[in-house]
Amino acid sequence: MSRESAKKRGGRSNGKAKKRAVSEPPPPSGDRAPGRGKYDRGASADIRQKEQLRRLLDAAAHTFAEKGWAGATVETIVSRAGMSRRTFYEHFDDLRECLLVLHQKITKAAFRGVETAVQSVDAPPDMLDSGVTALLGGIAMFPHIARVMFREVRAAGPEFEKIHEQMMGRFAKLVFDGVQKSYDRGIAKLPPDELRVFALVSAMEAVGMRYVMRGEEQKALEAAPILIDMVRRTFA
Repeated sequence: MSRESAKKRGGRSNGKAKKRAVSEPPPPSGDRAPGRGKYDRGASADIRQKEQLRRLLDAAAHTFAEKGWAGATVETIVSRAGMSRRTFYEHFDDLRECLLVLHQKITKAAFRGVETAVQSVDAPPDMLDSGVTALLGGIAMFPHIARVMFREVRAAGPEFEKIHEQMMGRFAKLVFDGVQKSYDRGIAKLPPDELRVFALVSAMEAVGMRYVMRGEEQKALEAAPILIDMVRRTFA
C-alpha cells in the first residue's frame, strides 16, 4: 500500500477517536471555512466539537459528490473544512467511517423532511402529494447530498446496504400507512400490501437515481405528477 493510500484509508495516528453526535445533518452550504484550525475559543468544548463535526461533514458531502468515493481524500475534506487532519481523526477512524456517519445523517434528514411534509396535512391525497414533492424537492434543492445518497454510497461497500434497507423500510411504512388511511376513508379501492408498496417506493428511488446519474437533479420535481399518479392508479 502506498503512503498516499495509507493516508487516505488509514486509521488515526493519535489516540482513541472522540466521536460526537449532532442532532442535525450538515447544512447544504458550499462555503469554505474561514481558515484551518480557527474556531471560537469562547465556546464550550462540546459546542466546538459539534461545530467541527458539522463543518467536516459539510465538506465531506461536497467532496464525495464532486470527486466520488474513489477520488476523495482526507486532505481534500480537511482543506475544505479549514481544519487539520488531527481534528478529522478525532471524529472518524478513517474516510469510510466519515462517509458512513454522513450517510446516516443524510438518510435521517431526508426521511424527517418527507415525514414532516406528510404529517402537515390530513387528507390522504394531500399527504401523497406533499410526500412525493418533498422527496423530489430535496433532490432538486441539495444535488450534492442526493449524489452521495443515491450514487457514492453504492461504491463504498456492503455495510452501507443495511442503512439503505432501513431507509427504504421507513419510506415504505410511510406509504403503507398513507394508503391504509386512504382505504379506511373509502378513497382507495384496494388495501395496501407489502409487495405493491415496495414496488412503488423502489420506483420512486429509481426515478431519483435517474436524475442524479444524469446530473439533472434540479429537474427532479418534474417527475412528481407521474409518481403521484402511479400510486393513485395502483390502489384506485
